[in-house]
Amino acid sequence: MNIRSKLALACLLAIGMAPAAYPQRKEILQLQADMIRLSQQMTQLQMSMDQNNSVLKGLVENMADQVNTLGTGIQRITQAMDGVTSQSDKTASELRVILTNMNTSVSELQEGLSSVRAQINSISQQVTARNTTVEPLAGPEDLMRTAMVDYLAGNYDLALAGLQEFMTKYPNDPRVSDAKLSRGEALFNQKKYDQAVIEYDVFLQKYPDNDKTRTALFKKGLALAEQNQTQPALAVLDKVVKDFPNTSEATNAQVKARQLRAPRR
Repeated sequence: MNIRSKLALACLLAIGMAPAAYPQRKEILQLQADMIRLSQQMTQLQMSMDQNNSVLKGLVENMADQVNTLGTGIQRITQAMDGVTSQSDKTASELRVILTNMNTSVSELQEGLSSVRAQINSISQQVTARNTTVEPLAGPEDLMRTAMVDYLAGNYDLALAGLQEFMTKYPNDPRVSDAKLSRGEALFNQKKYDQAVIEYDVFLQKYPDNDKTRTALFKKGLALAEQNQTQPALAVLDKVVKDFPNTSEATNAQVKARQLRAPRR
């Protein structure tokens, strides 16, 4: 089981044990967000290890070439020593001892390099096997959960992509409306207010009776205000107050509307 599968399993277990209360649910999703960040750090570390292994392998091969060259040079010197005259027998004997020791050292180096090369090849094979392991296709639960974890972690581009994939693959899932609204929230948090307004409008048109309609309408008003579209923003905020009285969205809409109507100094 690879690292991502283990993290996914841990997330499933965490959610399975969680009560239905919203604050606790949010804490578990935040924990999942922390786990996603840990997974990303581990991936970066693995990439660094792969690069280091590649560099190390190149160094080992270079060292092996140099050791082989050294061994060849020693052999040539040994052959030349065979032609030394008897007048230099003492010197030749001493040189032969030195060459013998050098030959022994070269052999040990070659054995050590062979061991290192074998270990590097083994690690490379393990990394290749891990990277080519086929993971099962993600289902709707996995896609939605991963997208929301990315959203809570502030990985808005990943969240947007995940939510879109969820809506495309499972258009009849009852959580599609939540995914559409979450896309608007992600774009709002990225300060892409014009795109956020489009997402809110689509949500309001397709799901007018959804219990989160007042949230989408209120956030649309805020997004318009951020674009300095004061009159359209006031119209939307006033609609929130009128259509959804005695709600937190209506209270907040009144506060924002007063701020927009206040004369600027």
